[in-house]
Amino acid sequence: MNADPQPVPLALVVDDDTVMRMLARAALEGSGWRVEEAENGKEGLAAFQRLQPDVILLDVMMPEMDGFTACAALRKLPGGEHVPVLIMTGLDDFQSITQAYDTGATDFLTKPLNGLLLTHRVRYIVRSSRVLQELRASQASLAQARDAALEGTRLKSEFLATMSHEIRTPMNAVLGMTEWLLDTELTPEQRDCADTIRTSGDALLSIINNILDFSKMDSGKLQLEETDFEVRQLLTDVVGSFQERASSKGLALSSLTETQVPASLRGDAARLRQILNHLLDNAVKFTERGTIAVHVDMEEKPARKNPIEVDLTPPLPQGVWVHFSISDTGIGIASDACARIFQPFMQADGTNTRTYGGTGMGLAICQRIVELMGGSLVVNSEPGRGSTFHCTVPLKPKAA
Repeated sequence: MNADPQPVPLALVVDDDTVMRMLARAALEGSGWRVEEAENGKEGLAAFQRLQPDVILLDVMMPEMDGFTACAALRKLPGGEHVPVLIMTGLDDFQSITQAYDTGATDFLTKPLNGLLLTHRVRYIVRSSRVLQELRASQASLAQARDAALEGTRLKSEFLATMSHEIRTPMNAVLGMTEWLLDTELTPEQRDCADTIRTSGDALLSIINNILDFSKMDSGKLQLEETDFEVRQLLTDVVGSFQERASSKGLALSSLTETQVPASLRGDAARLRQILNHLLDNAVKFTERGTIAVHVDMEEKPARKNPIEVDLTPPLPQGVWVHFSISDTGIGIASDACARIFQPFMQADGTNTRTYGGTGMGLAICQRIVELMGGSLVVNSEPGRGSTFHCTVPLKPKAA
């Protein structure tokens, strides 16, 4: 089956010189173009609106409306903003050429016309114009796709945030009633069932909170707060909450805060507690024997990776960089997985999900919070030898 024939392209020649119009017509028709003519700028504008040509050849020196004025008017007409316009002029001075481009001409050609050069120039500007229009259309499509994707992300984040709030409310009630139930007289079997409800509810509430945090981060609504807090007390509280779990697995859990670390600092203590809780939770979860150690010390501001890189981060007045490290003797992480574990919904090994549980959101959330604080979160690990997570954050001195 034969393909449909391509339409014959149409050129509009606007010139008050009959001879020039005849020369242009002969050259273009010899190259397979259809040609229409107009004797002046006003007729040319009317012909354009009627014919919608593929290219316009426009003389400069014409009565009533010169080519510069006609070209500027053409660009304001519907469909005229993109049509290729070839200015034909006997003026080859710099000012005339500049004026031609300023009024919207695609290209110019000086008289007397050379038929071969004319057809090549017309073919070139038409082809270039089509490529440019296709590029503009592609950019518009990409922009629409980008806007749709951003809107989809926003709606997803809003939906997750709303659902998390709606689920968390009854879950808090379940956990509250379970705590009340555990304070009553229960048989051993009933107490075991209530403990299971509490444990499962705590795990579900943790997932809900992670989803809520993640949706806030996606929508840019996660805000940090600043309060004064005692560093050693925060560490004591966090480590103390894991002592029972660690002891039940036969793990030695210890902590050390260096003396040079200020007793009181200012920052988002709740988010810092969240980060340390998750890192310790992972350490206990993925360690079957040995030790877990938490170490807090001071650190100089991290050096720039590129020595010529300009540091645009605002200075931290009288601030300090505090380094928290959580080391364990657990299963460890392969080197190629150390970066992957900080990606949302990813774990170092897919079998970990089945063996240890988890959604793969925790470390991604921790890293985003640390980066929002202006710090860094990295890991050093070796399979079978354990892992050390390094969390370094800038904190301010206690408010006066």
